[in-house]
Amino acid sequence: MAFEGILDLDRGAGYTRPSRFRRVMLTVSLAVHAVALIAGVAWSFWQVDELSMPQVAVTLTATAAPPPPPPPPPASHHSSTKPKTKPVRKIETLVQPQERPKEQPKPKEEEQDEPDQPGGVEGGVKGGVQGGVVGGVVGAPVANDAPRILPPAVGKQLLLTDPDDERYRVKLPEVMERAGIVAKAIVRICVSAQGTVTDVKVLKGAGPAIDPQIPGVLRTWKYKPYTLDGKPTPFCFPFVYQISAR
Repeated sequence: MAFEGILDLDRGAGYTRPSRFRRVMLTVSLAVHAVALIAGVAWSFWQVDELSMPQVAVTLTATAAPPPPPPPPPASHHSSTKPKTKPVRKIETLVQPQERPKEQPKPKEEEQDEPDQPGGVEGGVKGGVQGGVVGGVVGAPVANDAPRILPPAVGKQLLLTDPDDERYRVKLPEVMERAGIVAKAIVRICVSAQGTVTDVKVLKGAGPAIDPQIPGVLRTWKYKPYTLDGKPTPFCFPFVYQISAR
């Protein structure tokens, strides 16, 4: 009784002990909930839906059929069933050849030689112009003789102009002249029969600053007429032109 008295003191003076009916209902409620929980868990495991396996569709593709073989070649028009006939040999008749008279060659007409014209050229045409040239044109002017190619030494000997004169000399640029550089160029000069320069061609230049001056300066030079068989003849000659500082 002493222990129950201590419990009664802890619960307080207003505490009332639950009735027997309420305790029974609480026990029944707990039992019902426990049974319902167990039944739900069992039902969930029991009613698990089985997953269906995925269906895989497999399509087999076959290769195209090979083309049909080519048709057989047409049969030969010549039938092998035809009987072969042997060729009939023709009997040749001998014919005596007839003699034909030989044709006599006709006599050639003798050409009358015309007398040679004075002043004609051998191999010329009959009735041509006197003094003409074979293959020439009547009335055409006589072509001048082609220029003769002379050695460099001969061409220099015919020069009348002093190449060292300031008026007839190619001048170097100031930079090259101060440095004392000597430039060389290979030129070809063509001179008329009267001794004037008709053409100047630079075969090997001395430099881009010098080459443009060479034709203009060398055209002012004068030469002695070159005579061939006592006749003035145009000529050309190559030589090495040295350009040095003064």
